[in-house]
Amino acid sequence: MATRRGFTLIELIVMVVVLLVLLGFLFGYAVRAAREKARRLHCSNSQCQISLAMIQYAGDHDDAFMPLVDAAGNEVPAVAKDGTLSTLPARSAFAVLLKQGYLTTNIVFICPASADRIPAHFPTDYKNAALKDLVLQESECSYGWDPTKNHTADATCAILADKPSKDVSKVNEGTPANNSDNHGKAGQTVSYNTGIWKWSATPKPEAGDDPDIYTGSTAPGKEYWKSTWDAKIIR
Repeated sequence: MATRRGFTLIELIVMVVVLLVLLGFLFGYAVRAAREKARRLHCSNSQCQISLAMIQYAGDHDDAFMPLVDAAGNEVPAVAKDGTLSTLPARSAFAVLLKQGYLTTNIVFICPASADRIPAHFPTDYKNAALKDLVLQESECSYGWDPTKNHTADATCAILADKPSKDVSKVNEGTPANNSDNHGKAGQTVSYNTGIWKWSATPKPEAGDDPDIYTGSTAPGKEYWKSTWDAKIIR
């Protein structure tokens, strides 16, 4: 019987095509990983600026973070004197940081891994703009925070993070299922009361007793808004 030697031209072409496909897949994965790493770094830098602005504001206001802002432009406390929680969006308080000059750009409110965008008509002269016009809408802000906290909270208390997904639940407390949607549920950047920020693969803080930065306890006597360590990051 005749022995077969080498490959046919067709076989060689098939092998080259398969190798090119594999190389393309590996290269594409590497590019996507590098892009996401850059997005996380950008996200961390943005949160650094926001959290430091919040802490600076608190330093000028007896350790209190910013109030919320209603549709008429009035400043409203997150927790009323009778203990009632405001239903205003947490992000409305960021308008105060812009208005009072603690932040000089609104770009920091956008996580590059999200679909959120600042509209072209958003005011650029923050100092002279009406406070109500500086309130970011849902699709204009990628971050949330716990407006019930003061800067007197524990160092391990989360005060700012990628905004929670809409399907956050107690059932998934502390697990990746409760991760923010900003980074494809891979995790979130979390800023703590010390001004330190970290990437976290789950919504459970690396230190402290808080089981999930997005849930917050509402149990009688353990309400998160009365706690110095239990945070609830909201939109």
